[in-house]
Amino acid sequence: MPQEHPLLARQPIFNRNMEVVAYELLYRTDQQNRANISDGNIASTQVLLNTFTELSIEKVVGKHRAYINFTGSLMDANFPFDVSQLVVEVLETEHIGANLLHRLKTLREKGFTIALDDFELSEQSEALLPYADIVKLDVLALTPNQLLQHTQKLKPLGLQVLAEKIETFEMLDFCKSIGCDMFQGYFLERPKVLSGQKLSESKQAVLQLLAKLNDKNASFEDIEIIISRDPVLSFKLLKLVNSAAFGLPRTIDSLRQALTLLGLKIIKNWIGLLAMAKLGNKPAELSIKALSRAKMCELVAGSQKPISQCDSYFTAGLLSMLDAFMDAPLEKVLQDIQLSPSLRDALLDHKGEEGKLLQIVIAYEHGEWEKIDWAYLATYNLDPHSLSSLYLQTLSWVDETQQALHTETTSNDL
Repeated sequence: MPQEHPLLARQPIFNRNMEVVAYELLYRTDQQNRANISDGNIASTQVLLNTFTELSIEKVVGKHRAYINFTGSLMDANFPFDVSQLVVEVLETEHIGANLLHRLKTLREKGFTIALDDFELSEQSEALLPYADIVKLDVLALTPNQLLQHTQKLKPLGLQVLAEKIETFEMLDFCKSIGCDMFQGYFLERPKVLSGQKLSESKQAVLQLLAKLNDKNASFEDIEIIISRDPVLSFKLLKLVNSAAFGLPRTIDSLRQALTLLGLKIIKNWIGLLAMAKLGNKPAELSIKALSRAKMCELVAGSQKPISQCDSYFTAGLLSMLDAFMDAPLEKVLQDIQLSPSLRDALLDHKGEEGKLLQIVIAYEHGEWEKIDWAYLATYNLDPHSLSSLYLQTLSWVDETQQALHTETTSNDL
């Protein structure tokens, strides 16, 4: 019987400046590859072990904090690792009584940060507040008036308020207006529809660049000219191709060298990501997420064919985030970019091989294990363990690439 391995997913938590300050780490699967957790203690323990021992917390969350669900009995365990980055999430299902309060007091004394998940004020739940640092409010379970009342009660106590399950920009704005400190949800992937609103000049320029890059008739010289016209883009591309992520045997010091050695298809993908990353009003996490999705699509496809033939999968993952970058529906954005019919179908309807794998990667990214077509993945010789390994490979690779992508360019650099 194969050894059971946990499947990790991480969901970012943002501050008021839309900067990532933490990740919630998720584990929701069993041998039948379903979202149901038969034993919460085992699930949380596996996430902890995978985060702190099999990997390292630096690889999983960087310098950010890691939120992990704790059951009552798990709170009694003595952990041999540094807890300074760990946030204990106390589930709303825990019985509130003397035992739980004693456990929370002990955890605080050990240096843990404590968050109350899906918190709702009541005579019983109020007893937890003296032991908490962070309170998570479910915006889908509470009315706007209840959210306001909760915030007005919690903030004077010195508690940080985290609004979770945000799905629209309107909800984000409301939660900001009432004083919430942190935000979690799919709002970055559910962009606001801007009916009849013209894209800003910077966004329009990015669209024009992406349109040219994805033009099948664009020549080697066309692409070189596009890149060379933007010194910052040129600089970042050269920084990137010379980074550890590419592992090239020699230093590349010209655009022509990069184009010749790596080929047009690969360069187009990277320039596309770099161009989108130039949209300064977007959180850096959005570029990281686009890169992660693109790389995992490529790695999954690469389990069946040479990685050199998987550039279309990388492109599908990359462009699937374009709606969030542009604050407009993907269908509308793609009207301005010339794409092959198969790639367009993959992005809009998850059709074809690229679309199917993109759909699987998005489900994995969200921790929605029940939506993953495991039978289809079996044709790629992939099971939960190997898919988890590919995800961890992706995280490691993105960490290596991030620095080159987000290097701030100064006059001394150019």
